[in-house]
Amino acid sequence: MMQENASALHLVLSGDSALFAIVRLSLFVSLSAPFIAALIGVPLGSLIALTRFRGREPVIVVLNALMGLPPVVAGLAVYLVLSRSGPLGSWGLLFTPLAMVIAQTVLVCGWSIVMNSPP
Repeated sequence: MMQENASALHLVLSGDSALFAIVRLSLFVSLSAPFIAALIGVPLGSLIALTRFRGREPVIVVLNALMGLPPVVAGLAVYLVLSRSGPLGSWGLLFTPLAMVIAQTVLVCGWSIVMNSPP
C-alpha cells in the first residue's frame, strides 16, 4: 500500500502528462454535464411551473419518477440509443467523452427540471 501511494505521489509531483490529461477529461465531462442540464432544465422547469396545460400533472409525476432513476438504467438507455444498431449509432459517439457528457446530462437534467418546477 505504501508503494502505491509513493508511486501516485511521484506521478502528481513529476507532472505526468497522461495523468493530467485524464484529470482534464474528467473535469470536462463532470463540469459540462451539469451546465448543459441547467441550460435545458431551468427553462423547461420554469415553463412547467408558470404555465397550465393539459397533461401537466402526469408530466410532473414522470419527472419526479425520473429523479429516482438508477444511473445504470440511464446509462443503459444512452448505450442503446448510441450503440451501432441504435437510432444514433451512425454518429459513432459510443465510448467517447461526448457520450459520457450525454449520459451525465440525462441523469442531471431530470433533477434540474424538477428543481425549477412546482412541488
